[in-house]
Amino acid sequence: MQDYFSESYYYLENYGLPYLKGLGFGHGGEHYFWDNKKRKDHLIVLQYTLAGTGYFEMEGQRTIQRKNSFFLAEIPSDCCYYGEKDWRFLYFEFSKEALQWFFPINQTHLDSSSRFQELLLTIHDQLKGQTDVDFFENSQLAYSLIVALKKELLTVRVEKYPLAKEIKDYLEQQYQKEIGLVDIEEHFELSRYKAIRLFEKAYTVSPMAYLRKYRIKRALPFLLDNQRTINEIAKLVGMSNGNYFAKVFKAEMGMSPSDYQKSRHNFK
Repeated sequence: MQDYFSESYYYLENYGLPYLKGLGFGHGGEHYFWDNKKRKDHLIVLQYTLAGTGYFEMEGQRTIQRKNSFFLAEIPSDCCYYGEKDWRFLYFEFSKEALQWFFPINQTHLDSSSRFQELLLTIHDQLKGQTDVDFFENSQLAYSLIVALKKELLTVRVEKYPLAKEIKDYLEQQYQKEIGLVDIEEHFELSRYKAIRLFEKAYTVSPMAYLRKYRIKRALPFLLDNQRTINEIAKLVGMSNGNYFAKVFKAEMGMSPSDYQKSRHNFK
């Protein structure tokens, strides 16, 4: 990959779907400086470093970009990026419809997986030189990149907070018991407040919110086999009674357990 290039895509209709507005392969230098506060276009940039040294600044902090690192930047927003002459990178520009899948938008990660790099290179090779790409083909590629990026970001967060992964495993192993934050405190010998902060940094939900979701997931097969009462199912997944289970189920699934059973049986 030696030739620098850029491609831009414009469509009369986007049907509310995210798509790639552009992509390219570029390099840094004394004239390469993007101040995103001054830019007029509305998009998200994913920039992945292949070699050399670049810089990404936000909230007064500068992060060095080296091989296998990447950043996400909303445009316009209060951040900027620039780099040395040896900085080589791939960039992908998402339409504003992709905003809903990333929070916070402006973020940087120092080391990515080989799987993620291979996908970026594959999409780059697939679109390089194509000036007229079908919109739905473009959107499909954008979705595949969004999913891969979400997975990569989750992997990075979990690896950064290994104790959060241990708490998650503990919850999944003990979900049939009536456990709470006090049990996490005692088992891991840390305060509930630290456990909550740690878990939320890795999984974006609290430990108890995750446990509720996991219990509902484990209850679904019991609801579908229709062999147990709601109260029995509640006890099987660690909830005190059927009324509480039904309340949590509706909050998570948007319908009552009985309505869920009816809706699924209609497809049999």
